[in-house]
Amino acid sequence: MGNDVFELAQAYAQVHHARFSWFTTADDVACALAKLGLIGPSDRLVVRANDATETYLRHFGAGVLTFAVDETADAFVAASHASAHPAASGRMVPREEGHASYADGAGMRFDRLFWLVNSIGCRGLHVPDIRALAEAAYAEGAILIVDNTIASARCCQPLTLGAHIVCEALDRVAAGLLGTKVVAFSVAHEATGHGRRRRSVPLAHEAYCMLAQRLGGQHTGTVCNVAGDDLAAIRHGLDTIDSRLQRQSDHARVIAEYLAAHPDVPSVGYPGLASHPDHDVAARTLQHGFGPAVDFELPWGVTAGAFLDACDCSHRACPAGGPLTRLSPLCGDDGTYIRLIAGLDDPLDIVDSLDQAMRLFCDPPHA
Repeated sequence: MGNDVFELAQAYAQVHHARFSWFTTADDVACALAKLGLIGPSDRLVVRANDATETYLRHFGAGVLTFAVDETADAFVAASHASAHPAASGRMVPREEGHASYADGAGMRFDRLFWLVNSIGCRGLHVPDIRALAEAAYAEGAILIVDNTIASARCCQPLTLGAHIVCEALDRVAAGLLGTKVVAFSVAHEATGHGRRRRSVPLAHEAYCMLAQRLGGQHTGTVCNVAGDDLAAIRHGLDTIDSRLQRQSDHARVIAEYLAAHPDVPSVGYPGLASHPDHDVAARTLQHGFGPAVDFELPWGVTAGAFLDACDCSHRACPAGGPLTRLSPLCGDDGTYIRLIAGLDDPLDIVDSLDQAMRLFCDPPHA
């Protein structure tokens, strides 16, 4: 099975234009980073993921973690230079300096800087300018990590835009057929350009060394704790990914346009809409559409849990990344935001189901 894993890793790396890729079992990107021990207690992790704040707080200590206020390079630079972190307690917690990192060998000491951003993510589905972030990361000496789970390689190629590491939960790649959740890591090449334009990327080489130490090197094979059936699902998913993900992206656009035109929907987050604040950046950054996800706010007084119970198309219990459109509460059942991930089913059926649920709350039948 070792050769099969290695060949699959190479195939996945080719999709991302990566030096190499690895697979590991983990619930999500934050969990995978914590399990690998990539970020030690004297390192700094700057994150923009306000739809997963609790997840990152659960996996990383207050002295390590800092949240950027938005997706811009300026916000990440400011967060990197903050001398303290306002953690979950709401008070300023000093960052511990000079401790040996458990992420590397005994006696080695690091105070490294990591930036993590979603290619499409946060409430309202924002799209950062990855090129600008990469330039700022180079100036700050930060390793830039991009969570590409929503966009996927079909929609975004962060390594070609300057990112050092790309992470992706593979539910959608494997078409919802995974028995155990799997996260992939891909690392950039250690040099860019050719001839006189060739330029070394030391931080990409450092990122490769850190991942290879934990998951196996490019020339020594790769250590993988993923089951054979899940590897087969990933392999088959890569063969069909272009057509599936293109349809999902097209369906998301149809649904987003319906929601944006609905008089009772206060706001819609979808970067393909001209009204979205990141539309211009998304048009420069994303490929083959604007992704499969749509965030929308429910009418006043309607909770996410109640709406999902009333909506026939919610498919809340279906596997993530499967063929059916899936709705989930973005801020819990008591919140008022929904995240929709378009599937391969007819988007007009989804629109009809959403419309009926909206009518139930906004224009209920008279007794």
